[in-house]
Amino acid sequence: MKKKSLYLIAIVFIALGFFGTRTYAAEKNPCLECHTKFREPAKSVHAILAAGCQTCHKPVEGKKHPEQKGSITLAQPLPGLCFECHKKEKFEGKYGHTNVGMCLFCHNPHVSKYGNLLKEDVPDICYSCHGKAQFTKKYVHPIVVIPNGCLLCHDPHANNNQNLLLQPTIFDLCTSCHSEQRNGMHISGNENLGIGENIHPVKGVPDPSNPSKELTCISCHNPHSSDFIKLFVQKKLCIRCHKELF
Repeated sequence: MKKKSLYLIAIVFIALGFFGTRTYAAEKNPCLECHTKFREPAKSVHAILAAGCQTCHKPVEGKKHPEQKGSITLAQPLPGLCFECHKKEKFEGKYGHTNVGMCLFCHNPHVSKYGNLLKEDVPDICYSCHGKAQFTKKYVHPIVVIPNGCLLCHDPHANNNQNLLLQPTIFDLCTSCHSEQRNGMHISGNENLGIGENIHPVKGVPDPSNPSKELTCISCHNPHSSDFIKLFVQKKLCIRCHKELF
């Protein structure tokens, strides 16, 4: 029983070490005498800092630090250095985010006031490449404005799904929330056109507006935002395919 109690105490101290503080200034480190920003509290701190700066950095032979510029360099080039801890296979796949391999484009390697060492919160960091106007039109998909909403549909690094979707197909992804459409049929009524509540397929048939592709949810709806109600891709949506009705 005494031995078990000691284990529990040890676990508590470890937990406090990881979660109780969000600053890297508690232990003595000569680097912190100049690099004072690492003494400031932060929302996220790179765990490797606890192992010491020399884990990722090394002095350049023939140059004196800190007097000479470029006297400190990385232990090895990126992204190889990151892969020493972060499993490389998680960043590999048939489809990869353009910035994969350029880790510092999105992440601060030391500390950050944002989660996951990001330079900005999601979706703001996404907008640095993906134009914000495409996600802020009159009608916005609710999932877009949820904190980290982009990551609920897309992998930020790499996977084997087109557009880095978290599900194999658009249909699979959309119906993970819109479960009423999982049977592959979608009610599409329009009394003004006299077509009532027709059952409209959402998969398994060619897209009449682009026969080389399969009809999917995004054939009719913009998955992010739209100027038209119900996230329709255009004002007179049905005419894209059903030209005989107009």
